[in-house]
Amino acid sequence: MPDAKALAAEVEVLSAHYSDTTVNLKRTATASESENVPTLSSTLLAFLEARHDVVALANKPVVNVPVVRDDLPLKRYFISSSHNTYLLGWQLFGRSSAAAYTHVLLAPTPARCIEIDVWWDGRRGRGVPIVTHGWTLSKSVPFVDVCAAIGEAVKSIRDEESGRDLPVFVSLECHVPLAHQDELVQVMIECWGDKLVQGKMEGVCGETTTPRRLRGRIVLMVEYYPEVLGGHDEDVVSETEQGHNGDARAVPAKVEDIADAAFEIADSLANLGFYARSMKPPKAWWCQVFPSPPYPPNITLNINERQLPHHPETLPILLQHATNHLRRVYPDGARVTSSNLDPWMQWRSGTQMACLNWQSRDEAMWLNEAMFGGTGGWVVRPDPELEGGEGRKGCKFIGRLVGLSALPRPEGDQGDFVGYCYAELFHRDGKRVWQSDTACVQRDGASGLDDVDVVHLTWDQGFEWTFDADTLAILQYGTSYLPSRLLTERFRLKVVRRHAVRRDEDVAMFCARLDQLASGWCLVRLLDMRGKYVGATLLCEFTLR
Repeated sequence: MPDAKALAAEVEVLSAHYSDTTVNLKRTATASESENVPTLSSTLLAFLEARHDVVALANKPVVNVPVVRDDLPLKRYFISSSHNTYLLGWQLFGRSSAAAYTHVLLAPTPARCIEIDVWWDGRRGRGVPIVTHGWTLSKSVPFVDVCAAIGEAVKSIRDEESGRDLPVFVSLECHVPLAHQDELVQVMIECWGDKLVQGKMEGVCGETTTPRRLRGRIVLMVEYYPEVLGGHDEDVVSETEQGHNGDARAVPAKVEDIADAAFEIADSLANLGFYARSMKPPKAWWCQVFPSPPYPPNITLNINERQLPHHPETLPILLQHATNHLRRVYPDGARVTSSNLDPWMQWRSGTQMACLNWQSRDEAMWLNEAMFGGTGGWVVRPDPELEGGEGRKGCKFIGRLVGLSALPRPEGDQGDFVGYCYAELFHRDGKRVWQSDTACVQRDGASGLDDVDVVHLTWDQGFEWTFDADTLAILQYGTSYLPSRLLTERFRLKVVRRHAVRRDEDVAMFCARLDQLASGWCLVRLLDMRGKYVGATLLCEFTLR
């Protein structure tokens, strides 16, 4: 079992990476609402005082997240999902830690689908199960430590109102020989107790199971390997066996003594996965269904991102398929730096679990937090009949951006700051983009801050976009130093610093679903590229009609 103090210390270190995405949701109650007023430049204060109650505006939520209903079938949800949850770094050389599970399960925007890659290490006495990224040089962690951390995290979750107690899926990638799989079952039962769903529950059918019936529980995803003509389906390849170069059965980079399972799952382990039998599907899987019988009940498709077709004509087929089976899509093994797939494109195709490497603070994680911020990691999918269908025509989104206040300068930087804003809207028909004019740094002594340390910029410009209604449209604002790489199919507003030579550097960001964005005037809190709120604020006005 993990050392409690050491685990707590490591979790505390990891918590420094938590994102402050919820800072734009409902403000925390304080003794005085004036405590929530951010630092504003004298120009923006003068603009607001002539038009609005500054304190009321500062306490107005920018993003309004509805309560997530919990009475729909599991397939009707998107689930915030973590890939290679145990890793703290790159998948080829990274270290594994049980604290990583505590980190993602208790994050402000938490994961509710996590992954365990379990192997059998025969070098240690009679052998022990370990969690590691197989066929690589990554360091392992004991399986029992991982299970203990998951159990403690799930048992500590009490908040029903926010939906944080909705079920946790654990995707178990089992490489343990059949003879030792009973030991895995014993460890999970001991660590998770009655939190673990142990087989079929009385009166709870897999097809109509809802999150409400599984609140506070752990749902294990256990592999199922279909046999073809008495042998194994050659198209079915285990996730970690795809190696860092994407080739099946890559030569182990390190430990010859770590045994790999031979596509066999013990009955005792299979029984724990009644509500989610994970299967690597055959070719052209989107044209097939996997009914019970002959397949086990509740087949969940576990798919490498390369196996998902990207042709526009397949989109209706993928959406329809998602009404038949849960779908978990994970990043390709060729992503050696633990980069991420595009979750927005996965959600667009109906994928319920778009798995991300949470150790990578990248564009995909911004989108994930825009989707799941303010929820317990579960979001209702749009009606399958509407996802790819007709919505309201000719919607109009109007944005006005007045100015930026209190953007911290990079440490040691006292040069000129010339910036502009860039906005993007991610929409099924492509992206809409807008860029402001440039503005020079505004010297401001009235704010009470030394203008050597912060930047105030004023634009007072706007944009207007017309498009058809899209329930998955995502708005993203950002702030950067000079020509940064632009995200595609999102809406963001970023402040970019002009340099004579070097490229832009993103320095702050705001990202939200368009259907949750408040209308009217808003003070948007910007996050830096680590996901932290550092005091920067954008004064904006939004109109959607």
